[in-house]
Amino acid sequence: MRQRSPVIAFLVASPFELLDFAGPAAVFAYPIVNGKPFYSFQILSTTSSDPVKSMGGIAISGICKYSEYTGPIDTLVVVGGLGSIEHQPTEILDWLRRRSSRIRRVASVCTGAFVLAASGLLDGRRVATHWRYCDLFVSRFKHLKVEREPIFIQDGKFYTTAGVSAGIDLALALVEEDLGHSVAAALAREFVLFLRRPGNQTQYSTVLAQQEELSDKRMRDLPVWTRNHLDRKLDVRALANVVAMSPRTFARQFQSQFGTTPARWIQSLRVEAARQHLESHDMPLKRIARVTGFRDEQALRRAFIQQMSLTPKQYRERFGVAETATGPSYFHETPAPPLGAAAEVSMHMAER
Repeated sequence: MRQRSPVIAFLVASPFELLDFAGPAAVFAYPIVNGKPFYSFQILSTTSSDPVKSMGGIAISGICKYSEYTGPIDTLVVVGGLGSIEHQPTEILDWLRRRSSRIRRVASVCTGAFVLAASGLLDGRRVATHWRYCDLFVSRFKHLKVEREPIFIQDGKFYTTAGVSAGIDLALALVEEDLGHSVAAALAREFVLFLRRPGNQTQYSTVLAQQEELSDKRMRDLPVWTRNHLDRKLDVRALANVVAMSPRTFARQFQSQFGTTPARWIQSLRVEAARQHLESHDMPLKRIARVTGFRDEQALRRAFIQQMSLTPKQYRERFGVAETATGPSYFHETPAPPLGAAAEVSMHMAER
């Protein structure tokens, strides 16, 4: 007889960021086990109002006030948005402290970390939140260590994430914990996303493809680690240390897993990273060469021609987009007006 579905409970403070809820919920809705959805859902509101409203005015009904829910919670996800940045009533923080001892995993998406931090559950832990609100977070919770780069951070059973779409990355990682790498990789393909996306929030197709195909678990995190340390000296000894192998064993296993040599593989990652800089930034070639680990601009140019049959300058002219003076705003300073009548959202997952 199949065990009860793990309950994913979303704690929502209106107004919330819709993607912070919908992204992870969509990921958790996909896994089907024995013809039935593996997870079940419960939406909990920090207030008694029904429905809860997103910052764009979209509403979700069929929710339950947090204090009235007595059912099980396997994983609690605190949803981000303007509502979660506000100071929460003592009753909610007390509930979080009491209930967390009976919850297997506690997570926040984006600014949901403000709620967890206020409850004290993140004391002594590493924390991630949306880059735009890091300074505010630090000013409010001076005793916590905020890390600005990672997409998400796990510290014990607590998970905190960076902005918006990072919730999807977290959900993929949690699915992998529960159902294995192959299921999470299939979901990443379904959503056209990265499994374990690099911390600079850039998507790199080579990394995803390699993560899917690696059968040796020790090697699976190597592509992302390497992508985040391209400016270092990355010889066989350095890479072997990352996966805790001897250089000889690593060289043999690497060829088996990747089908190429470490030197060629490193060069391909550096070229791909350089492509991203050329496409999205007006960064000088000398600096691109430095941050992607090439010895100098000429080394970057030679590798680029070898792999792309174009010089870096030619590639930028064809595919580059000048960076705007200001980056995108993920949150409105004030909530957007409602979009007419409230839209009722129901969670239903058809069999696949």
